[in-house]
Amino acid sequence: MVLRTDRQGAAEHGHRITAAIACHVARAGGAVDELTRLLLHPDHEGGRHVQHIALRSGQARALDYIRRVWASASAAVASTRVVESRQQAYEVLAALRDRIETTPWRGERGRTALRVLRAHLNFAEIAGGPLHHASERQTAEEAGISRTTLRVVYETLLKPRGWLRRLRVGHGREGSTWYLGDGGAHRHGVPVPLSRFRTTQYPPRPGT
Repeated sequence: MVLRTDRQGAAEHGHRITAAIACHVARAGGAVDELTRLLLHPDHEGGRHVQHIALRSGQARALDYIRRVWASASAAVASTRVVESRQQAYEVLAALRDRIETTPWRGERGRTALRVLRAHLNFAEIAGGPLHHASERQTAEEAGISRTTLRVVYETLLKPRGWLRRLRVGHGREGSTWYLGDGGAHRHGVPVPLSRFRTTQYPPRPGT
């Protein structure tokens, strides 16, 4: 059980690094081929997760994984504005927290939605910006609700109203990629763009 937990934690950590690198390449105007060469280069520490997938499951599985990560990164970069510093990212999250806490959450479902959003805020603060990763299991445990209730709140309140946008559905041990919005998707009954804030999640320095 301990070993399985360790493996899952390592996989989630590796995925977060991979996603950060993909966002950096996309923001710099790169292409999926460049990302692939970077991640599969044996001397690139940031590519260890992808290289492990290639060794364990084959090159085709690794390439498919890279394409999925690239699609999420490209969508995030195309639809959001760069936050220039970590301090600015925290300011964005503080503003989001204030908006969430001051929004009326009526009824039992509204109060449950608030708990889910607080959980996602915690994950976003750990990630350093609105773009973050979380599985249903993690979010349900953090919010203290069942996965069934979590799915209902996602589909009926949080996603339609622009509080959360799922950029990529998680597979296996990988959590889904989420973007935390400002709840403005249907303000006054008129669809408007989600918040364009996001963090510059640059890849880690070599050796970290």
